[in-house]
Formats: sequence, C-alpha cells, structure tokens
Amino acid sequence: MALTISSYLQSAQSSQLNAPLNVSASQSTTQATTQDTTQSTASASNRSSESERYTAVQQSQANAKTAISAASSANKDIGNSLKQVREVATQLADDSISSKEREKLQADYQKLRENIVASQDKATVKTGDNKTNLLRDDKNMIVSTNTKGGELEVASSKSAKGLLLPEKITSSAQARALLDGNEQQAGSLANAEKVTSSTASRLKEADKDISSRLETSTAVAKSVQQLENAKNGSGSLSAEKEQQKEKALEFARAAAERIKSQLEGLSGGNNKNNNSLLSLFS
Repeated sequence: MALTISSYLQSAQSSQLNAPLNVSASQSTTQATTQDTTQSTASASNRSSESERYTAVQQSQANAKTAISAASSANKDIGNSLKQVREVATQLADDSISSKEREKLQADYQKLRENIVASQDKATVKTGDNKTNLLRDDKNMIVSTNTKGGELEVASSKSAKGLLLPEKITSSAQARALLDGNEQQAGSLANAEKVTSSTASRLKEADKDISSRLETSTAVAKSVQQLENAKNGSGSLSAEKEQQKEKALEFARAAAERIKSQLEGLSGGNNKNNNSLLSLFS
C-alpha cells in the first residue's frame, strides 16, 4: 500500500515538473483566444453597423409619423376654423346688418384667420436635425424604407399662409366673393376647404402606411439588437450565462475540495508530499 501511495505521489510530482509544458500550451491557447476575440470584435462591429442601419430606418419612419401626426392635428383645427369662417362670412354678406354688428363680425373673422395661421405654424415639428411642416413645406418629406437605400415621399400640402384667405373682410361684397368662389379659385373659401379636406385624406393614408412600416422596422431593429446581445453575451442572456458560469465554477471548487480531502487521507500525514499534491488544486 505504501508503494502504491509513493508511486501516486511521484506521478503527481512528475505532473508538477511538466507544468511548464502546460503553461506553453496555455499561452498557445491564449494566442488563439486573442485571435478569436479580434475576429469576434470585428464581427460584432459588423453586427453593430447592421443594427445601426435598421435603427436609422426606424428613426426615419418615426420622424415621419411625428410630422404626420402634428400636421393631422393642426389640419383638423383648421377645418374647424373654416366652418366658423363660413358662418361669419355668411353673416357679413348680409347688407342689412348694423355697422356695430359688422365691426364685431369683422373682428371675429380676423381672429379665425389668425387661428388658421397659428395652426399651420403648430404643424412644425423637429425631425432629427430638421424641422418639418407637412402643411406648408415647399418640398415633400423623404422617408427611409429599408437598409438598402429605399425611400418614399410623404407629400406636403405646400399651403400658403392663411390658405390665401383675405386678412380682412371690409364689405358685404367681399364676403360674398369669398363665399361664391369655386374650389379651383385660390383664396376662395371653397378652395381652402378643399385643400384642408384633401390634406386630411392624404395624411390619413400616409399615417396608415408609415405606421405599418414603422411597426415592421421596429420589430426588425429589436430582433437584430437581441441577436447581437445574444452573440455578444450582453443583456439578459449575459446574466443567464454568468449564472451558469458561477454554477460551473462552484461545482469545480467542490470537486477540488473533495479530491483534496481524499488525497489528504492517502498522504499518511506526509506534509511534504501532501503540500506538493495539494498545490495542484490551488
């Protein structure tokens, strides 16, 4: 039995003598790991760029939705103001009203026109580094649709200030002219109402389209980011892996302790041999 233990100890001590070889192997492994890490970093960089591209598309569409929502809300207010303009202009077209009443109605009209201008201004929103107003901008809004350079245009109404309605109505004749003008006549009430109605319909369709695209691009951007997190070991998956790693280390420590205990029992109290063997588990 003593010879067996001695042979075992010699074998263990021989393992210690071969430690430099293990270190050399470890260095090789480290170099390989460094190369893998470099490649992994480059791969992660590519994936990050991919994520950034999808996020850029998502942001472009989100900006468009913001601009559309602002324009829709402002356009609705304009529509309500135009209804009141028609009521006031109808009263002003009556030659029989008193001067005092006419003066009051003229002031009401001017206020309503100011409200229309204010509503047009309210449609202006910040979209990224730009400001967009889909009621009055003289150009359409360009929106990204994919990471390959695809784009679409959200049309602007290109409406003039106050929809070209006169700043004042100074007579019943002017009120009648405003009311009698047709939809093709710029500055007529009918034309202002047509522009507002067609804008509402167009913005509704644009919002439906952009909302659908935004839902898709958001889902894709989120999926790409989750994939990157999984491959890079970040996010919730990282915490799970960290827990698994800790469990593995805990198991290894327990196993080492059990082996140490067994070796202590076999060493027969030989402190020198015991210390040499136990150092393998330090």
